[in-house]
Amino acid sequence: MTKKISKNAAVTAAKSKTKAAPGKTGGVAARARDLSWLTPAKIKEIRADLVGMRDDILHTVRKHQVEEGVDNGDSVDQASQSIEKELMFELSDNERGMLDMIDAAIRKIDNGTYGVCEATQKPISRARLEAIPYARYSIEYQNQLENKTGEAEPGLDFSTIGDFGGGGEG
Repeated sequence: MTKKISKNAAVTAAKSKTKAAPGKTGGVAARARDLSWLTPAKIKEIRADLVGMRDDILHTVRKHQVEEGVDNGDSVDQASQSIEKELMFELSDNERGMLDMIDAAIRKIDNGTYGVCEATQKPISRARLEAIPYARYSIEYQNQLENKTGEAEPGLDFSTIGDFGGGGEG
């Protein structure tokens, strides 16, 4: 089954490259070469790693849910537990996002599109996938997204705090 998955990944990548850049046969060959490191054994290894990551996150979330049920102690202990619950809520929100990305990567392996940027349909670099096996976008496209986000949200301007327009001493 793994051989079929990796063969599908290579075929899908080659087809999507052909659609993205018609008439550029050198580009298709280069893109196929970029994905050639994704052998059936490597894809099987990556999928196992992703499943392990998913299971670890689920285990951590379940463990924290069980611990949240224990509420005893004095008011200081309860305040401390309240702060911990808030932190865990943040963590579980981040963990939910990561779970979604991991599940998406597993689905991409299963349908043969793993290793291909969702936006540009270009191969994601090996280094990026080895560092972040659930990466959805190539590093170039991810940088574009982050730059657009940075431009859209310039940040807060605190320069007028304390300035009430009086300007003079009185």
